Order: sequence, then C-alpha cells, then structure tokens
Amino acid sequence: MESEEREQRLIETMDLYGDDIVKLCYTYVRNWQTAEDLTQESFLKFFRSLHTFRGEASVKTYLYRIAINVCHDYLSSWKYKKVTITNAFHKILRTERSTEQVVMELDDSKRLVLAIEQLPPKYKDVIIVFHFGEMSLEETGSILKLPINTVKTRLRRARQMLGISLQEGVE
Repeated sequence: MESEEREQRLIETMDLYGDDIVKLCYTYVRNWQTAEDLTQESFLKFFRSLHTFRGEASVKTYLYRIAINVCHDYLSSWKYKKVTITNAFHKILRTERSTEQVVMELDDSKRLVLAIEQLPPKYKDVIIVFHFGEMSLEETGSILKLPINTVKTRLRRARQMLGISLQEGVE
C-alpha cells in the first residue's frame, strides 16, 4: 500500500470511527484528555500497522483491538497508577466527609462505572465492547479474539459480578 493510500485510509477511518474510539478509551480511563491522547496513539499504531492489515477482520474490529490494547498498556503503566493513587489521596484529604458518605452520594451511573472499573480485565473488556461499543456477540468475539460462547459466559459472569457489587453498595 502506497503512502498516499495509507494516509487516505487513515483519514477515512478517523472520520468514521474517531468518536467511537474516544468513547471506548474514555470508558477505560474516565478522563477525556487522556482518552483523546490514547485515541491518537491508537490511530498512530493503526497507521503504522496498516501495511500488515490482512483484511481478515473489519477495519472497525482491527481498530477496536488496537485501542483496547493501548488502553490496557496505559492502565498497567506506572504513570497511570501513580496519578490514580495521588488523585485519590488528594481527594480524601480535601473532603471533610467520610469515605462512606462520599460513596453514598454517588449517583447510580457513577456507581455502575465504579463497579465496572473493579471488574477483572477479561470481564471488563467484554462489558465495555459489547455494551458501550454496541457490538454484537460476534463482533465482540472477533475484537477480543474469543469464541462466542466464551463471550456469552463472560458477559453473564460480568453481569453477575456487577449485580453483586451494586447490591453490596445498596446495603
């Protein structure tokens, strides 16, 4: 693939899927600026690997897989862990309320997001791609490189864990 073709393909892909990839990254990192940075990195990796794309999956599926890997790399990085711990520490120091009061004041959507963030990565990925990415079971399996039955099982288990986690928060 020539350089001009690759650039044109990148532009078309960014126009088609840019907003979706930013939203996907945001569901992982919960920060718009970081999500935008990760989206840029995802498209850069897409562009660099475009010559190796064999077309066995759709461009959307390929791009989602790249973005998920970029998010995983970021979430496992020392930079992320350091920023998260520092922010949590400062938040606790700034509040005069107890941690229990802060948690109780979160609305349902925030509680759900927090519960999803606590899931093990293999369950979190399935929930995010299937529900937030609005993908079918087949697309989810293709993106995560899993058989459909595994996707179904992980979705069921993730929903059960979320139910338990949210129920515990109510009590």
